[in-house]
Amino acid sequence: MMSIKPEAAGADASSRQRELILLLAAWVVLAATMTLLAKQNLSVPGLYYDEAVFAGLAKDFVTGHVHGEHMPDHQVVRLAGRPFPLFIQTYLGALKNWMLIPAFRIFGPTVAVLRATTLFWSLIALLLLMLGIWRWLGLATALIAGALLAFDPTFFFLSVLDWGVAVPSFLCRCACFYFAIRWNQKRKLRDAFFVGLFAGLGFFNKADFAVFLIAVSLAAVFCYWRQLVAAIRQHSSAVALACLGFALGAGPMLSKIPRMFCLTVSGPHPNAPGEMTTKLKTMLSMYDGSHFYRLMNVGGVFERMYDRAAVPLTLSGAATVIACFVFVGLVCRRKLAWTRAITLLIVSAILITVGVFALPDAVRIHHAVLVYPLPQLIIAALVALAWNTSAPIRTTAVLLVAIVCLSGFRSIVATQELIRQTGGRGRWSESFDKFCRENRNRSGLTIVSLDWGFNEQLMFLTDGPQLSEPFWEFNQTLPPLPPDPNYIYLAHPAEYSVLKYDVAYLNQLQKSGGNAEITPYFDRQNEVAFYTIRFRPQ
Repeated sequence: MMSIKPEAAGADASSRQRELILLLAAWVVLAATMTLLAKQNLSVPGLYYDEAVFAGLAKDFVTGHVHGEHMPDHQVVRLAGRPFPLFIQTYLGALKNWMLIPAFRIFGPTVAVLRATTLFWSLIALLLLMLGIWRWLGLATALIAGALLAFDPTFFFLSVLDWGVAVPSFLCRCACFYFAIRWNQKRKLRDAFFVGLFAGLGFFNKADFAVFLIAVSLAAVFCYWRQLVAAIRQHSSAVALACLGFALGAGPMLSKIPRMFCLTVSGPHPNAPGEMTTKLKTMLSMYDGSHFYRLMNVGGVFERMYDRAAVPLTLSGAATVIACFVFVGLVCRRKLAWTRAITLLIVSAILITVGVFALPDAVRIHHAVLVYPLPQLIIAALVALAWNTSAPIRTTAVLLVAIVCLSGFRSIVATQELIRQTGGRGRWSESFDKFCRENRNRSGLTIVSLDWGFNEQLMFLTDGPQLSEPFWEFNQTLPPLPPDPNYIYLAHPAEYSVLKYDVAYLNQLQKSGGNAEITPYFDRQNEVAFYTIRFRPQ
């Protein structure tokens, strides 16, 4: 092997140190920018049901007190005499709950702490991603990918208003990537263990992580099969430690696989009617940056998301497509470095997208976003390569990144303006948070949820009232509501109702009159977010 002079090695180390300092400084700027942008969304819109699911179980462990009944199929174990969350549902582990518990313990279980903690972990994931890219494809690619992600509306809003545990999944993906690159360069056994551990934790977090693992594994075999075979032969101890790490991280979820398989096999159909169309619309709205604007504009009613005009769109999706075509063209002309690396990114992105379309019921944004950060990496790698070409190409590439980032920033600001004007509509309304605060400590009160979308927020935001969610046992004949004046019944307007039981009760009581008092609660634009029903004393 060629020897390296001491002064050359020292110069190289000094250069790497300067690059690391520059990367960390860039991350701090991006993190500060995202934090300043996110500040207003720590309390507005209101707390969403699927956010509250994770917050409530974490609060239970911190306080040692379970306030109400969480959604069916959750699982806790006793730890130090407290209910420690293990599973939210059969396919959904409690990793996010674990990530929230330290912050709740230190700062208290509030909506602002919940969202600030989610943002914190998202920024840690961004740092790991940038460090991994820097080690693999250089500083320029890391800086560009970091900027593209920070100003991507989908990534930004999921980093604050996370549901479907998208942030823990993203953290696990970035950690896997970082430690895989470190192991490939340093061959340290601990890095191999951490690759397996975070892959396992990602699968434990949510079983759809298997789509990511399978897709990236197949892409790696396609692009680097010789290197993989050699690595397995020469580093069997690293492979064994990676498998051990995966078993430790995914252990609880692995025990659930037989039940998940039985549920899948016994299901009525692999894909519901219209599911593919919904997945396509979700994917497109993720790439054009309009998803959260659409969601907030209809108050969380997924079925009506695409019926209204969208926010000014971003150019992320178009830039990704352009980058892929440019890559293919350059490969055909044999004028491209990093051919296999970029091929790995593109093939992985394609396979993940195909996997999401093939996965039954994977219709929401937290499924589609499994492909992140691959689109941003593809763009960043091509732009970084363009830097070493002619000045016109270099200028065009830099302008493309600037335009994509600016379009994302404009979309974020427009979505935030909508949220500010409404305070959150429907299922995201801040008016429900206010109702919870007003009744937080009323121990003589019973609050009854007549529809999905209330109970988990009540469990997190209140302490005193008794809580009930009886609709899980409703059938075609609805039971009469007890006319106890110490009961408050919660109902959605028809446009936000999920199960329609609450609408039936509202219609019945509005027609019959009697001593029922129906009170509407409004958002900032005077649209009804929800109703309370209360019976006057006889």
